[in-house]
Amino acid sequence: MNRNVRSARLGVRCVLVGLAAIVALATRALPVYAHGEAADKPFLKDLTLAFYDVNISPTVVKVGEPVTITGKVKVLETWPFTLSPPEVAYFNAIVPGPVFALRDRTINGKEAIGSVTIQRGDTYEFKMVILGRMPGRWHVHPGVAVQDTGTLLGPGTWVTVEDSGKPFVYPVTLVNGQTVDLETLGMGGVWWWAFAAFLLGMVWMVYWTVPKRTVTRLAVTSQLNTPDIGKDFGLITDADFKWSRLIVLLALGLLAVGWIYIEAEYPVRIPQQTDRFYPGTIVPGEEIVAKQVTVKPLAAVYDDSNDTLTLKVSVTNQGSEPLTVSKYVLAMLSFVNGTKEEMAQAGPEDFVAPLQVSPSATIAPGQTAEVTLVMRSEMLDEERVIPIGDPQQLIAGLLFLKDASGKSYPVTVRSEVQPKNFRLAAY
Repeated sequence: MNRNVRSARLGVRCVLVGLAAIVALATRALPVYAHGEAADKPFLKDLTLAFYDVNISPTVVKVGEPVTITGKVKVLETWPFTLSPPEVAYFNAIVPGPVFALRDRTINGKEAIGSVTIQRGDTYEFKMVILGRMPGRWHVHPGVAVQDTGTLLGPGTWVTVEDSGKPFVYPVTLVNGQTVDLETLGMGGVWWWAFAAFLLGMVWMVYWTVPKRTVTRLAVTSQLNTPDIGKDFGLITDADFKWSRLIVLLALGLLAVGWIYIEAEYPVRIPQQTDRFYPGTIVPGEEIVAKQVTVKPLAAVYDDSNDTLTLKVSVTNQGSEPLTVSKYVLAMLSFVNGTKEEMAQAGPEDFVAPLQVSPSATIAPGQTAEVTLVMRSEMLDEERVIPIGDPQQLIAGLLFLKDASGKSYPVTVRSEVQPKNFRLAAY
């Protein structure tokens, strides 16, 4: 009796501990931005790509109306050696499911129907036009899927797609002059073929799980899973082999009928097109400013208690014009030393914050100055941009220097970061 009481008390304690853990996690839950970008390791964001000047507009459209995504992204020279070299990439709009349809995409002004080749140190200007397809409120990002690395996301914003009272249509003119609606083209046949294959698969699954119970009784099946032994115990019979062969023949027949139907219904077909090219870079003046200015990182400290990153750098202006520190870009975050209008142009509101520069943001010609950049944003924590507890505590970003004419040039700055006052519960 005492043993039963102790077991009951232990069970109650386990339940209470589990409930307490769930409550603790729920109270520390961070905002969800629809794509799980916060789950990526910080080095995947910091040392690979830097997105800036991203604009997504308009943010309220009706079904069928366009949303334009523009911006720039640099493939950083600090690309981690643990990842495959960046060679092939696919630029895309990252949305939660098929709620938009891609209509147009250009990279550095060139039409991009598929993947493009990229290189370390190059900057790419992208433009994508997507059409609202389903009513709802959706979080939209630009993204770059790099071969062997995965999709890296830029800053995003919420876009509301309102019901227009009409179904979504996507008319396209084919090479033969015929106009078709991609939204419904061939969907009836696709649905019926998929349904037929589903029924055949269900027959196979139900046959081997309900009357035979080969899956529901895996402990026995694993011991009697050979045809010879199965026959002796009645697990696999000659009738099972007959019905299995019949289902396989039906599956092959379904494939043959589908092939004949396609040949008869669509006699003219064009193979899937591939046009992979190198779009070049859009920052021809970057080499010039690199010769005129030298930026050396001195220290970087991240205070997790107030989401503040402090970066100290030494800037040497070797040119003939004064240079002003105007912006610092870290992954998908932009910190701007400028007006409200300049901050609005830097990217979506949630991913832009002020940049404090001291003692002075302007470096005179021939001057070497130690400049301290102070950046505070909750997104540093919510997006897990700063590496805390990682094997390599490194960050890399773009420091933008603006000359007297207003032109702005990015310089890559890589630095070790020292975290303090960090909250273990957040990581």
